[in-house]
Amino acid sequence: MEPKDLLNILVGIAAAIVVIALFTVLWRAVSTHNDARRAVLSDMVFMAMAGLFLCYSIFHRTSITYEVALFAGLFGALSTIAYARIISRGRR
Repeated sequence: MEPKDLLNILVGIAAAIVVIALFTVLWRAVSTHNDARRAVLSDMVFMAMAGLFLCYSIFHRTSITYEVALFAGLFGALSTIAYARIISRGRR
């Protein structure tokens, strides 16, 4: 078995796990009535999509892949702070 074959298998397993987690989170977001949970779950959906992008980018290299992943992490953290401010109605 060549290292590239092993990498294909491992990335496929990782992508499958992320997809299963993504569908579980989406199901939970639809079935809940709590706004705080929905805010957290939307952040989890964003991070799962960023993870799928990283799995995809392992085999489809471009010059902007690193920047997209970096901005996704940055904007994910900013959206979490924004959700917290919305839920707490601006209180600190």
